[in-house]
Amino acid sequence: MKTFLSTVLISFLLGWSALAGAEEINVEAAGQQAVEAALERLGAGPEDGTLACLTNAGYARPGGQDTRILFDTISGCARISLGRGNLLAVHGRPDEPLWFAFVRRQDDTHLPAVYVTVAAGRVRASAPLDIYVAKHRSFEPFQAVFGPKAFSIVSLANGWADGMPADLVAAACFHDHFCCGVASGYFTARFITDRLPLAEGERYAYIGAPAWCQDDYLMYYLNLTPGKHGYYTMAYPWSRAWKTDQQTFSDLGGIVIRFNARTGRGKADLLRFDWGWDKFKQFLGEPDLEMDWKTMSWLHVWYVKYLFHETGSPERFVSVVKTKELKNRADMDALVRMGANPIEAILGRDASW
Repeated sequence: MKTFLSTVLISFLLGWSALAGAEEINVEAAGQQAVEAALERLGAGPEDGTLACLTNAGYARPGGQDTRILFDTISGCARISLGRGNLLAVHGRPDEPLWFAFVRRQDDTHLPAVYVTVAAGRVRASAPLDIYVAKHRSFEPFQAVFGPKAFSIVSLANGWADGMPADLVAAACFHDHFCCGVASGYFTARFITDRLPLAEGERYAYIGAPAWCQDDYLMYYLNLTPGKHGYYTMAYPWSRAWKTDQQTFSDLGGIVIRFNARTGRGKADLLRFDWGWDKFKQFLGEPDLEMDWKTMSWLHVWYVKYLFHETGSPERFVSVVKTKELKNRADMDALVRMGANPIEAILGRDASW
């Protein structure tokens, strides 16, 4: 017995322990073991209301098995569910290993997490790791535990813990991480619905020119999919200004179309998104900060905080650059057909493009 207990203790201190070892896993049993291990290591009970679970269950198919049943398994073991908004199904491929990340909102600056993976018939759980992202927090410790899923898990968990809107968290899960780009879509979508409402018989279409992470939110929230001819995209750098002979247009933010297919009439509005970089730095208290979004992952978490720091209208960030009247179907086709250049069609020619 002493030898057994010593072995278990050593395994826990090393950070990982095997909880099951069959070649073929029972999905429901594995889910139950994952919840029990996470609760124990987080020092939480089944009725604890401070918990959340991030998982690729519902997408992953270990051994070809459907994993949607795990939503019920998790909800049956703890106060974690889709309806409560603390069960986050993170988009992934079906051939990826099944994983869970359980987090506990301990207080405003502590967010301990336990990472559980299911692979090769084994369920393995990590020791708790605080994944609260303070300013200048390195992501290297997160990468050591979560591997390539580090940014996805840590950004989503911090977004949930910060109380971001439920639809934004859900769209970020569809996007598979919570970056500054997908958060910007929240304001673009509300600008569209609030300031550019549909008239009778009209439908929205959106052109990602330029396109960035916000487009996944727009497709999710406004139900604009390529298959229903509601979303189009074209390769144009979001950081590039469009320069005509008369004017330079910076911070372009995509094109929203309101079109009536029966009458053949509508409008196309080219948007602008003001990122407010200087105001963001003031929010951080570091006006001279040199920002590197690729190596300073913490910036994404804090930019999301900045976006929602002050309540207000979408006009804080979004505006219309120019509107083009669509008088017939040909005008619409000139924006979306193969080979079209909708920015040029609305703003005029940029000789350097």
